[in-house]
Amino acid sequence: MMKNNQAPSSVAAQNPAPKLAIIAGGGSAPRHLIETCRVLRRDFFVICLEGQADSDLARDMPHIWLPLGAGARLRDVVQEQQLKEAVMIGSVRRPSLFELKPDFLALKVVAKIGLNLVGDDALLRAVGKAIEDETGLRMIGAQDVFADLLTPPGQLGRHAPDEQAESDIKRGIDIARNLGALDIGQAVVIQQGIVLGVEAAEGTDALIARSAQLRREGPAPVLVKVAKPQQDNRFDLPAIGPDTIGALSKAGLRGVGIEAGRSLLIEREKTIKLADEAGIFVVGIAVNGKSDA
Repeated sequence: MMKNNQAPSSVAAQNPAPKLAIIAGGGSAPRHLIETCRVLRRDFFVICLEGQADSDLARDMPHIWLPLGAGARLRDVVQEQQLKEAVMIGSVRRPSLFELKPDFLALKVVAKIGLNLVGDDALLRAVGKAIEDETGLRMIGAQDVFADLLTPPGQLGRHAPDEQAESDIKRGIDIARNLGALDIGQAVVIQQGIVLGVEAAEGTDALIARSAQLRREGPAPVLVKVAKPQQDNRFDLPAIGPDTIGALSKAGLRGVGIEAGRSLLIEREKTIKLADEAGIFVVGIAVNGKSDA
């Protein structure tokens, strides 16, 4: 496999970009995007989702905490802060209608999309369109702010998958694509051709931990993450980062294949360094023989 371990570049924008709304869920991805905006000197405002974003995410920067159902308040914030573009980033646990507690504006959105009748990808597309329609924000992908977030193709560290791991990755791609087509999940754990687990509502880290209990003797399992075939690239692209490597190491998995060009590699240098130290391979994989990287 081609080896690609180049560090992300950080070049200040030549022309001022519009003020960015960072709609933040959980995990390290929002922090990485915030730091990128600071390096690029791009003006931003953080909208922390209650019950989703880390509690200490935005203490030292302009921000507001909003529940997922606060549609009217979101519209007001967009106008007050003169926000023009928005990125939804970070893990978001899908709420029930009871947890959502929608205001009147959000209820209009719920009525349109049927919260309990669609999968995660369809829900995110519908919510993104509703935000655009109701607030005037233009939804963009994190990779539109910082293209180097995208996973490049090939081997990304010192360690490479062997023949068995290559076979498991190939099988994992087929299974994950079928899983994604049903709008269920993006990841699968494979060991010697056997499916140990598939991702559903629990998320990738929980999938890894659960699969560890099902390990067999012989070459260890691998994680495969690919975008859903119908996925809107602005929302919820597959992602890995330092926490993923920690979970893989703890569970005894030996590597991860993640779709090149349609996934995010958070804190690339740190992630690859941790993988190298743990003896874990990380590879950007082409799906259907091609990638967008």
